[in-house]
Amino acid sequence: MGDSDERIISLHCGFLAPNGDYVDGYLARPVDGVPRPGVVLLSGMFGLARTQREITRIYARAGFVAISPDYLSGQRPGNREEALFVKNSLDVNRCVDHLVGAADFLRSLLWVGSSGRVGIMGFCLGGGLVLLAAGRTTKFQAGVVYHQSLFPDSVELEGIQCRLQCHYGTDDHSTPREEVDAFTKALDQYGKDYEVHWYEGQGHSFAQITPDADVPPAQRAAANLSQERAFEFLWRELGQASDAKPAPKPPAETSVPVETD
Repeated sequence: MGDSDERIISLHCGFLAPNGDYVDGYLARPVDGVPRPGVVLLSGMFGLARTQREITRIYARAGFVAISPDYLSGQRPGNREEALFVKNSLDVNRCVDHLVGAADFLRSLLWVGSSGRVGIMGFCLGGGLVLLAAGRTTKFQAGVVYHQSLFPDSVELEGIQCRLQCHYGTDDHSTPREEVDAFTKALDQYGKDYEVHWYEGQGHSFAQITPDADVPPAQRAAANLSQERAFEFLWRELGQASDAKPAPKPPAETSVPVETD
């Protein structure tokens, strides 16, 4: 698994999607140039803001070549009302094309390579787009979903061929337990391979923490634990570097309190 203290570089990037759209993005990777798995990272409804850029760097420090495509096409909502409008106005079909383009762009880089394995992770709105992209394409070999607030029609889930890891807070009113249960029931119906992790007392977006933000210790612990699980899962599913070590398959669902000092 990658070293969380790896030296990285991060920079603006851009690529053409299959539909011809030019898509801006933010790329971060270990500086050593050794081929690594790629990961496409999707923000929530506030877009490619500072928090998402830092998350991109965090994934690079964990050993991945990470890209956050600006799938909101430059929109930067200034408040929750604006963000909800942007979210509900989104052309999700066009977005999936942009995510395909992001995977192709990663594989065009020497740091991933044409045969490199690529995962996808998303928060909230981005979590729902992970499911659409995994269901409609074969570009991704693993998917990590954080509390999706976009729920694709269940028939979209039938096409998912990669393994999923999903993260939810028990106090999330945007993605309540009943919705998650319906979602996992559909996955079971189609025989999909997935695991679910619950975080006691956490609400929506618990793992999207702005750099240097002062958050409750329990939230910080939950965010860190979820990232550790995501990194382990992605290395297990995508690992191609010499230090990628397979791990035992965990149970389909876990729910444990997050302990803090």
